[in-house]
Amino acid sequence: MQIVESFLSIQGEGKYSGKLAIFIRFAGCNFNCSGFGVEIKKDGKILKGCDTIRAVFTQEFKEKYKNLSTDEIFNQIIKLKNKFNPIVVITGGEPLIYHQNSEFIALIKSLLKANFEIHFESNGSIEIDFSKYPFYKECIFALSVKLENSGVDRNKRLNFKALKSFKNNAKDSFYKFVLDANTLKNSLEEILEILKEAPNEVFCMPMGENQINLDKNAKKIAEFCIKNGYNYSDRIHIRLWNDKESV
Repeated sequence: MQIVESFLSIQGEGKYSGKLAIFIRFAGCNFNCSGFGVEIKKDGKILKGCDTIRAVFTQEFKEKYKNLSTDEIFNQIIKLKNKFNPIVVITGGEPLIYHQNSEFIALIKSLLKANFEIHFESNGSIEIDFSKYPFYKECIFALSVKLENSGVDRNKRLNFKALKSFKNNAKDSFYKFVLDANTLKNSLEEILEILKEAPNEVFCMPMGENQINLDKNAKKIAEFCIKNGYNYSDRIHIRLWNDKESV
């Protein structure tokens, strides 16, 4: 399996913000969120997307990935764990593109057997058959459902059947919306629509891949949460380390 990076840090976003966490970032995604406006120049090309471009543009960054087996990833997690008790965050890209992969399944089952608390960071567009794969019921899902500001086609990013299934079957799940202060009206309309179709707990985060851009949105997003009764999530890792990778 192609791994972009793995590291021990602090969960910087959402309901479990602040928890000690091992991050395993898988390569590959079913979206390219060009609307988030993060740009990287690579081999003479301008790549535009989210703040994890290196996990999304797999052809351009494949030489930087590590091809690891289930056992190699598991042993890496054990080494990172040390004597501590962190959660394990499976992220990307979009890690659930692999949810039916035999090696991926073996990894998740091994981690659960070793009593790790597993958190998935997903865009919520891929439906899991929890009856066929019941072990996913033991996991927690942070659903960063993409809104219009992502630039992704609506029919691709909104899968209400999948969102209902996460709520009804997972150990825990919640929404983690990325908001731009300039598009709050449209974002609110979509959030209300999503909650009508698939209710769940809401956390709103300011858009921003670095401290400067985060600061541009943070206060207005906090005020938006207060006005509409939602939870606010800052992005602790950006506050502490700016746009540094693997933290």
